[in-house]
Amino acid sequence: MLAAEPFSDEPRCVCPVIAEFLRTYNDQVDYERRQDLYEYASLVVETRNDARTERRRANMCLDWWLAASTPRRFQLKRFLWMLPPSSAARDIEIAHRTARWAAASPSRHAAALKLVEAMAGRSPIRIEQASFTSEPEAQRVSP
Repeated sequence: MLAAEPFSDEPRCVCPVIAEFLRTYNDQVDYERRQDLYEYASLVVETRNDARTERRRANMCLDWWLAASTPRRFQLKRFLWMLPPSSAARDIEIAHRTARWAAASPSRHAAALKLVEAMAGRSPIRIEQASFTSEPEAQRVSP
């Protein structure tokens, strides 16, 4: 358990936009890329905020997606902007479509993770696993 609430794929303490992006991305990627998502689970705890912040995060998704995609995607932007601007459904739909697009190519994986970091406003703590040997290199005796 990462937060003081029951396990769920829709935790109350996580921004709905970030949660939708990660849920959709997780469901669409292969095993190898999915393994990188574990460290992001704790990263997004306590990211829930007001509607204005959710809108900003949805716009981050949309801006990243459109900047990295083909010009015909601008037609989609028009469609998404036609949804009611105060609609939480608009923000969730943007996160969902952005995650599906990101998951479609392994070459977008690192950028998708950076987007999650930008939306959360922090980066995961990475601890490199040290390789341990039975004795330190300096103490080994050569035959």
